[in-house]
Amino acid sequence: MSTRQRLSVTTRVLVGIFAIAVVLIAIGTPLVSSRAWASAPTPGPARREPSTVAYAITGSVSLYASPTVKRPFAILHNPTAIGGPLVFLVSSTALEPSWVKVYVPLRPNGSQAWVHGNTVQLYSDDYLVWIQTTLHRLTVFAGLSTVLTTSVGIGRSVLPTPDGTYYIVELLKQPDPYGAYGPYAFGLSAFSNVLYSFGGGPGEIGLHGTDDPSSVGANVSHGCLRVSNATITELAGLLPLGTPVIITY
Repeated sequence: MSTRQRLSVTTRVLVGIFAIAVVLIAIGTPLVSSRAWASAPTPGPARREPSTVAYAITGSVSLYASPTVKRPFAILHNPTAIGGPLVFLVSSTALEPSWVKVYVPLRPNGSQAWVHGNTVQLYSDDYLVWIQTTLHRLTVFAGLSTVLTTSVGIGRSVLPTPDGTYYIVELLKQPDPYGAYGPYAFGLSAFSNVLYSFGGGPGEIGLHGTDDPSSVGANVSHGCLRVSNATITELAGLLPLGTPVIITY
C-alpha cells in the first residue's frame, strides 16, 4: 500500500501563469457564516469517511479506460497550465499499488480513469463540501463534524449548476479582491452542461466570491457557485486541493 499522509492546508500554494501567487492561509473566525463543531453525526452525504486524494509525482499522468488497455485515452501534465499541482480524487484503490482509479477534470462530468500507482502519491483528506442547490446551501464537513454552513448562489434555470460528484482542481487568488470573482476562486472538476466555452475557458464550474453580495443565495450565475468574500477567504485557507464537492438538488 502507498504511504498516506494528512494534507496540510496551511502550506498549500498554487501559482498562476501570470505570476498570480495563490497562498492557502489559515483564517480565524469567519465574518459571515455559521460554525458548529458537532460531536454527533449530522445529516449529509452518505460518504463521511476521509477521502483519498492523489497528487501527481511525475511530469505527466496517463489516463486509461481500464488497467488492461495498452494506450491511454488522455495525458495530463504536471504542473497544470496555470502552474499548480495536478491532483485527482480517488474513487478506488482496489488494485493499488499497481493502479488507482480516480475522478478526472474532463468532460463528461463525473469521468473516471485508471492511473499507474507509481505516478501519484496518495493523501488522506477529512473535508467534504456538500452543495444543495434547491436550498442554496453550502455545507463543509470534517469527518462527522459540520464545520461551516452558508448560503450559495447558483446557476440560472437556463444555465443550471450541474449535480454530481466533483473535486477541487485548483485555487486562484484573484488580482482584484473586489472584482467579480472576489478574492479567491476554486476551479472544480465540473463543467457546464450548456456552455462549452466561457471567458476563454472550457466552461469549467467555479466556486468563488463576488462583487454583488445580493447574488449569494440566488439563481444568477452561468453555472458557477457564489459565496460571500468572507466565506471564500475562509474556504481558501481551509480546503486542500482534491477535496470532494458533492452537488445535489
